[in-house]
Amino acid sequence: MSNIFHFTFYRRIQISFLLLILLPTVAVSYISYSVTQNNVKEKIRLSNESVIAVMAKDITKMIDDLTYSSNFFVQDTNVRKELRSFADTKRIGNYSDLTTYQQIKDFFSLTVAKTMNTDILMFLVNNEGFIVQSSESLSVSPEQIQQHWEKVKDRVDPDQRNLLQWLGTVAVTSNGEQSNYYVSRVLRDPADNRLLGILYIAIPSQYFDKLFQQLQSGNMVLYDANGVRIAGDSNVAYSAAEAPLENVRNEVMIEKAGWKLVYETPKKEVTGEISRTFYIALFLVVPFFIIFFLISIVMAKRLHRPIRQLELGVKLFGEGNRKIRFQAEGKDEIADLGKTLNTMLDQINQLIIDIEQEQEQKREMELQALFSQIRPHFLLNTLNSIKCNLVLHNDELHSSKIDSLMSLLRAYMKFSEPSTLQSECKLLASYVDIMQMRNDIQLEFEVHLEKDTEGIDIPKLLLQPIVENAFVHGFAEEVDRPRIEIRSKLTDGELQIRIEDNGAGSEEQRLKEMNEWLQHPDAETHSSYKRVGLMNVLQRLQMTYGPGASMHLTRNEAGGVAVLLRIPLKPEEAEHSKEGDANA
Repeated sequence: MSNIFHFTFYRRIQISFLLLILLPTVAVSYISYSVTQNNVKEKIRLSNESVIAVMAKDITKMIDDLTYSSNFFVQDTNVRKELRSFADTKRIGNYSDLTTYQQIKDFFSLTVAKTMNTDILMFLVNNEGFIVQSSESLSVSPEQIQQHWEKVKDRVDPDQRNLLQWLGTVAVTSNGEQSNYYVSRVLRDPADNRLLGILYIAIPSQYFDKLFQQLQSGNMVLYDANGVRIAGDSNVAYSAAEAPLENVRNEVMIEKAGWKLVYETPKKEVTGEISRTFYIALFLVVPFFIIFFLISIVMAKRLHRPIRQLELGVKLFGEGNRKIRFQAEGKDEIADLGKTLNTMLDQINQLIIDIEQEQEQKREMELQALFSQIRPHFLLNTLNSIKCNLVLHNDELHSSKIDSLMSLLRAYMKFSEPSTLQSECKLLASYVDIMQMRNDIQLEFEVHLEKDTEGIDIPKLLLQPIVENAFVHGFAEEVDRPRIEIRSKLTDGELQIRIEDNGAGSEEQRLKEMNEWLQHPDAETHSSYKRVGLMNVLQRLQMTYGPGASMHLTRNEAGGVAVLLRIPLKPEEAEHSKEGDANA
């Protein structure tokens, strides 16, 4: 499975061939498809805008006709006269009631003739619930009109006079496919504001269906001010936010009624033909793409073959076949690479031979070093035997001297291992013990280490050359009560070690020159004052702790020389020393 996602050079060549053809083709096709689709959508949107404007105009005209019809019942004096006598009629009980009833129906005929719309049904309901309808409609029976009135009468606000009130829809059929949208107008007597009746106008859904059937494509729907569908396709949403983004949508408001007319063309109708053409073109392109893919495999293999040979050759060489060489044929870059690799393999072979010889020499030197280690161990064992004999003869003095000498020998054998400041001072005590015997001096050796400095690591035998200088130069002449003192402290992440004696000391000028030499050891001036011991200490300090480590010489109060070592510590070393001190 991992080989599938391992992009070798061979696969990169194949992918490059494919991308050079496939990517531009797909990009151009997609851009062309998108541009064409957007252009078609824009054309459909402009066309739909014209269609919906015509539809809105027709519906607005219908509302104007309804307004005229209702105004006729409000403004005509003859109509008001008949309505006054009809307002409290419960039923037709005499000839006068019949005459009034017939006169009102004639008024309805006049308004219907004006609107020229036979689909719209109007009826008048007086204060007693008596209904007079404009005509005998085949779609709505008197019983249905009575039922519809029962449903919409509570939606009428009797205090809103002389205004059309939009009451909403009432289903005509049980499945809800056909419905009537009802509009009402309250009729009151201008003289005493008496309620004369309520005019109801029913707009059947067939009216809008006939209007919307004129569309050749797309879906149209009409919503009232409350977002309730009056007529049209129920799949078209009221809000644009709820509609699919791919559809072409046009909206227009019928201001006089607060209605919203929506015309929506589905994506399938917009891009159906474009998609069909695109897929046909894609179907024709795929065979050519497959042919090109097969050709690219053959070409990639031919290009990759010499590289594969180089890869196998290098692998065999890595497995130990040093005689492998490449057949550099031709004059291209691969042939040049083969020649270069052949040269490199020859050089590697020679290097391997040199390393083998060097390893053999190193093994011989290790054997010699092993043999040389036998001698110090022989000396230690011999000294230990002498010490035992001295102890048996109660010679404690010479026994302790041999103990000190053995400590020094062990330290010299493990010179490369690190040591703590406290261990180094103990080793110095052994060294001082030996030097007192050699120089016949009784010397006071004092060590004062702060607790947080005792466990800090320093190079082994770092301080011995300084103590040795005190014996060689400070105590060359007889000194009253000779003394060497070592002090240490930790200040701002810096270890300070001070070694001082009360020997003969040195002149201020000479100390100044030696300090300058220690600050600039490469300078040629004051070469007569160079001392191997001090230089060794300084070099080991700076090799271990960096150029921030330093050494400084001064005169002390006793007239001797004090040597101050400054060793910068890493934050973790300083923190470790503090933790060790706290644990102690």
